[in-house]
Amino acid sequence: MGTRVTANGNGKSADEPYVITGRGKDAAPANAFSLFADINYNVGGPRTKILVIPVNGTANNFSDYGFDQSDDGVSSVVNNTDRDNILFTRTNQGGSQLPVSANSSVTDLTRIPLSGSSTGTWNDQAQSALAFNKPVPLPVFTAPRPSAQTQDRRQAVQGKAAPDVQQVLLYEGAKPLGTCPVKDSVWEYTPDTDWPLGQHDLSAIAVRDDVQSGKAPLRFYVTLPTPVVDIRSPQEGAEVDSGATVDGVAFNADTVRLTEGGSPLGSVRVTTNLWSFGREGGWPPGKHSVTATAVSGSQESEPDTVDFTAANKNLKVEFTFNSSWQDWQTHKYIHSYDVTLYAGETDVKHWNVGFGQLPDGSVLAPEFEASFWGLIISDGSDGNVVLGSPPEGVHIVPAKGHLTLRVLVLIPTQEDAYKKLYGLFAKSLTD
Repeated sequence: MGTRVTANGNGKSADEPYVITGRGKDAAPANAFSLFADINYNVGGPRTKILVIPVNGTANNFSDYGFDQSDDGVSSVVNNTDRDNILFTRTNQGGSQLPVSANSSVTDLTRIPLSGSSTGTWNDQAQSALAFNKPVPLPVFTAPRPSAQTQDRRQAVQGKAAPDVQQVLLYEGAKPLGTCPVKDSVWEYTPDTDWPLGQHDLSAIAVRDDVQSGKAPLRFYVTLPTPVVDIRSPQEGAEVDSGATVDGVAFNADTVRLTEGGSPLGSVRVTTNLWSFGREGGWPPGKHSVTATAVSGSQESEPDTVDFTAANKNLKVEFTFNSSWQDWQTHKYIHSYDVTLYAGETDVKHWNVGFGQLPDGSVLAPEFEASFWGLIISDGSDGNVVLGSPPEGVHIVPAKGHLTLRVLVLIPTQEDAYKKLYGLFAKSLTD
């Protein structure tokens, strides 16, 4: 048996996936679906990680459990359950599917072809899995509508689910909001306290007999008739590169004024309810506390403050907006950006890069998805794009060099606000 390296799995439930280390087929626990980081069940190779998904478990994003392309993804599997299980090429049970029969194993995923993948095979392509052979349909939000602006501080969240779903789990980010019983395929959540002003990113998971669906996203905004501001990045307490921007949303405002410790940093214009502030010369290394206030004439919002730490990272990222044009098939607008990764003193072989705040209806352009050689972790449909290096580590960011990605995003409208990327980040997975 392998060595368990996470305490009590992730501490959530008996069905929660967890990571162990080990080699050989017999390292796979009984009554679980086990995913090995190397071919031949980690025997003879450098990698030892195994992601264990208990018989009723669901892993909607392997990265949530520390099992990502930094350790080269999934290369062999053991299904020690009496059920057929499924691997998916996208998070949240999306993309292509590879069934794995009950009480079977796959020694080498490089031998299973997958058209359109960066490797041409299933090797290192899986990003989510279901330890049960009947996927649960995603729940649907019916209220509030996507991107809605509401002044109701107790706005109810409502939706529908498949007839055999018993409950829906509702989250804001990683924070659980509640468990909603499903009756006649309908579910509802009413908050006990007021929603904070600003942006809310919710996700819902349908549950059928302890088997979970992927996550369905919803973004909405709680506003006032007067100015409102909400800082969206950096996240509270985050460590960011010294070149990071402070981004957010604002409503009923023309500008956002930023200060630190009472000293003015500057003001930025609000465009389509979005704003972004980049400090000239970057943030000095160390702790920072930045306050934003939305302004419209003589009216000012309640301030919003974020605390973060700036550091000189080995991996940095910048973007350039190229142009936008209408797509004749969808009638949306393709926006072209060059996203450039820069490495410092050492090569970066395994990385993630992403951005957010995309409007409802956005998605990566099909031509980008067809040609991109790395992993697409989030495709923009939830408002966020996250891309990953190919697991084999071919497209590295060389020391004192750079790597440029031309990213194409379909956005419903053509606005000046979308000439910027918000919440842009780059992360080395081996730091």
